[in-house]
Amino acid sequence: MTAAPARKKKPAVHRGPRDTDFVLPTALTQGHRSRGPRLGEDIWDLREFMPRTSRQRFVNLTGVTSDLERRTVKEYLYARLRVPVGRLARPIKVTWLAEDGRNFLRTMLTLAAIGVPRLQDLRKEHLDSFLAHVRPLGPGTVENQITTLKTIAVLGDHFSGDRLTFVPWPYRSARQISGLQQGTENATARIPEEIMRPFLTGVVFYVQTAAQDVITARRELTCVDATEVPRSGQGGARRKFEQFIAERRTQGRGIPALPLERLARRPDASVVDGVVQAPNLTMVELLTQVRSAIHLLPLLEEAGKELGYEEGGLPFSRADWPPAGRPWRPEFSRSSLEAETSYVRTACWAAIAYLSGMRDAEVRDLRRDCARVETAADGRPRYKIHGRVYKDRKVTGDEADWVVLDLVHRAVEVLLELNDDPTHLFGYTASHGTLGLIRQIPQRLNDFRDHLNELFSDAAGPFIPAPAVTGTDDTDPQDGEAQAVSDTGTVPTEPMAWRFDTLQFRRTLAWHIANQPFGMVAGTRQYKHASFAIFEGYAGTSASGFADEVEADKATAKLDYVEDLYHDWNEGGQSAGGATPRIEAEFDRIRAELGDLPGTAASPERLRTMLRHLTRTLHPGILNDCFHQPATAVCEKRSKGLGRPLPMLNMCLTCPNSRRSSVHLPRLHQARDGAVNELGDERELPTHQQSALGHFIATLDSLIDELRQTKRPETP
Repeated sequence: MTAAPARKKKPAVHRGPRDTDFVLPTALTQGHRSRGPRLGEDIWDLREFMPRTSRQRFVNLTGVTSDLERRTVKEYLYARLRVPVGRLARPIKVTWLAEDGRNFLRTMLTLAAIGVPRLQDLRKEHLDSFLAHVRPLGPGTVENQITTLKTIAVLGDHFSGDRLTFVPWPYRSARQISGLQQGTENATARIPEEIMRPFLTGVVFYVQTAAQDVITARRELTCVDATEVPRSGQGGARRKFEQFIAERRTQGRGIPALPLERLARRPDASVVDGVVQAPNLTMVELLTQVRSAIHLLPLLEEAGKELGYEEGGLPFSRADWPPAGRPWRPEFSRSSLEAETSYVRTACWAAIAYLSGMRDAEVRDLRRDCARVETAADGRPRYKIHGRVYKDRKVTGDEADWVVLDLVHRAVEVLLELNDDPTHLFGYTASHGTLGLIRQIPQRLNDFRDHLNELFSDAAGPFIPAPAVTGTDDTDPQDGEAQAVSDTGTVPTEPMAWRFDTLQFRRTLAWHIANQPFGMVAGTRQYKHASFAIFEGYAGTSASGFADEVEADKATAKLDYVEDLYHDWNEGGQSAGGATPRIEAEFDRIRAELGDLPGTAASPERLRTMLRHLTRTLHPGILNDCFHQPATAVCEKRSKGLGRPLPMLNMCLTCPNSRRSSVHLPRLHQARDGAVNELGDERELPTHQQSALGHFIATLDSLIDELRQTKRPETP
């Protein structure tokens, strides 16, 4: 019996989507008016299906000249929305679609540069050339393009014309090949205190004071514009202009100057101290209620030569800037009023972002009814902001609440007055008549920094000083909240203005909360009364993820603190307490392993790695640190009724888990002096209080003497 001849296996038929198919899956378009763009279109309009805060709401493929490549990138994006790929094992969000398309096209440009015009032409021997071409662009670019190439290979069955015939580097990840190091600690720049203090002062002044001046001026200017200007009659316009000039002469004031941004209209005019030496005819017409007086421009020019020129002209009231005791800015002009309106919006963004911990996209997506006030259990009002979280969520996001201060609600009130968008708090009608949403926040923040310096700097120096280091750029293409990475490679040696970005505000607030080693009380001391609500609001978890960032910063702060303790000990600092032998034995072991002796330099990264385990039990304290061990902790034995450990001040001082070092000595003295003051005249206190205070003072005296007299044996 002969075997039947084997049938030849038919080649796989790859059918991609049709031109008439909708780009977006049905689930993403439910509840919308349309199904969105079709695959055959070269420009995909995705605005209806994405938050208004998204930067890239179109996919534009008109610049792709090759029909095959255009078809392949469309099929790639179509598949990316439907097929789970990568470590997250889920399709991409529609907010990443435009950037993913650009990644595809960048990768294709790299392939073309090494002589591979089509995906199907790529061979394993080309991979070394591919790496050699992209490595000069940095490890981030290498990882990005390798990830894209691997994704293209996985989705090959969804392409109808061009595809890879193998999986590149099948047993190595893009991270391994690129060599990109992922730091475990947050590398986002924290705004230094000397920068944040004046900047926040300016923000608060703008929200609480300057904003009202701007709102009032806008209202009054609207009323002036709505008033019908009567005809002046024969010679009436000249008489009004002459009367206006006479009044200015009597008041010792100059003629309203042409705004600096309109200097192009008078290129022959000079500029003195930032003031254009040419009259603002439109402003004078408004102030004198004259319809049109171009023929009287020479009259104003002659008056300007005599009286000089000054900024603005609109006689609206302005509050005083408290440190100077003078109006916070010169008079308004139409253009300066619009500019100040923009600065007020920026100040409101900064107030909301910094005093809530919200991300940029979360702030700009706030609705007009976002402010809420609830009454806490103790009767105090609790101010909240209701919004949505988008990071690591579905496209529509999840609802979330942030506990804030009353200043944030004031910022919301200001924006409700300034902006007219029917839905979004930060939306307003732009000059061309369409509704817009504020964008380019990093640029706005840096412009606002420069404007504060222009207004409030004095002879002592700039209002916001310039440190010797700069911040990071907000470069993420989607929500501006991805880790910012600096590619400069060098630190500037000359002082430069601090470069703000949207990441830094959330980072700075989290750092200040986390780096208070004594909890809410010390945090309130740092932020005065304002911080109590913030700290209390983020004591637990939050849908925004901010509490998680605070916890991550707390871990870093603890490690910083332990590293300081180690260096203090290594340099001969004194310590005492029950946990001292155990902790110093660890320090001894680490120093011996590192060779961290005088005249040598230990690796900071390796030192932190070896010290990290001590942070698991560390609880920094005011009068001592606790390296908690449940078996010996006094609080574990004295708090059985509550069912949880409970720190007890007097017990902590003598607990086997406590350790005191030089950082605690000033605080021990302060506590002793406070107890002595409380003791005062013993005759005025009951006997049991005298006894308790006396015992506490004696204990502190003993601890102070112990810490002063402690001598470590010399290192052999």
